[in-house]
Amino acid sequence: MRAKTLLFITAAMLVQVTAARAQFGMGKPKEIAVVKSQPLIVILKEEDPKQLKKLASKPEELADYKAGIADYNTQMRDLAPKLWKLSSGVEFKSENELETLRKAKKTQRAVLRHLSFALPHRHRMPGVPMGSTDMVNFYYTTEQISAVVIDLLGEGDENHVGRIQIAAGPVYPSDMIFSIKYLQIYLQGRAEGRSNGDMREDVMRNGKRIATKTLLIDEGDVKNKLTAADIKQVYPYPYQIVPRTTIEKAVADGDAHYAYIRLLPATETITVQVVVDAANSELLGMSIPSRIQMMGISSGSSVGKGNLKDFAQAAGK
Repeated sequence: MRAKTLLFITAAMLVQVTAARAQFGMGKPKEIAVVKSQPLIVILKEEDPKQLKKLASKPEELADYKAGIADYNTQMRDLAPKLWKLSSGVEFKSENELETLRKAKKTQRAVLRHLSFALPHRHRMPGVPMGSTDMVNFYYTTEQISAVVIDLLGEGDENHVGRIQIAAGPVYPSDMIFSIKYLQIYLQGRAEGRSNGDMREDVMRNGKRIATKTLLIDEGDVKNKLTAADIKQVYPYPYQIVPRTTIEKAVADGDAHYAYIRLLPATETITVQVVVDAANSELLGMSIPSRIQMMGISSGSSVGKGNLKDFAQAAGK
């Protein structure tokens, strides 16, 4: 697949936010101006009474649930003030204050929060021809993914301004760092009137920087039997296969020596792999599953020769 096509599809998915029958539009310059005009409200999580009751007889799971919420809140109290530069500052409020913000008259407040929701996947029944569109020939499954979202709340409504989806499974600190930083890149570009085409061109230009960095690959994401010789065939630039902790440290430090691979979920069965600059969270390259993989045979979550070849092409090989 041509590099420009890859860039087009991935950039489109970065700003397209479809999930669970909800379509979130692109940030509009007028809405982004409101976001930029005020301190950002970061919503801290609260323990859900229903979950507490459900886990009451499972002490270990209950402890993990409570610790997860406490860790998230601590993380956001640390990260948001350091990373958010698009407006004058950051405030913190709890989830139980969302309805008050939503109902407020004659005012809109910019809110950042982490949401979880079910992402639907469509599967073709075995033996059904590829061209079939009859709904009886398909079935659906769902998986839980999450997203970092910026909304404008007020006047009894909420408008979705921007969102970065996070793949199902572990949510790492680097996911939150990337989401907060990249949302600002996207919103600033839209505020300046930049189109999706302009942003795609930015990513294409950024690709040249891949060759100047060491690409960090999570050892848990490498396909079985992928050897150093295999990688050398398709990817001539520096790389390291490392534990997750190495990637997390590079991202937390904003280390300009490194780039890393992040999984970016889209709608249906598509998972995009993007190369992210550890220093500033700019996108440097991407790889999408083949047509066959999109049909559900592979989720695109493992790094293989084809992905690394795409990244090398983005770097200009």
